[in-house]
Amino acid sequence: MPFLAYAAFLMWQGRNPQAAKQIFERKALLIQTLIGLVLMALVVLFIGFTDEVHQGAYRPAVFKDGKLVPGTIE
Repeated sequence: MPFLAYAAFLMWQGRNPQAAKQIFERKALLIQTLIGLVLMALVVLFIGFTDEVHQGAYRPAVFKDGKLVPGTIE
């Protein structure tokens, strides 16, 4: 999302180079990158806390008697 805003900024920059230069000097790209990193961290934490916990050992899928037996968690 922040990089879409930056792309829109670059398009706007072509029309208004002086105003865009003033904004860019204020480190707009740095701020958008930091926003993106914070959003990414929040999503990772959200998935980590809300995901179903699986405990046990994973047994991978195998072929048995010519049929594929799906993997399981035991």
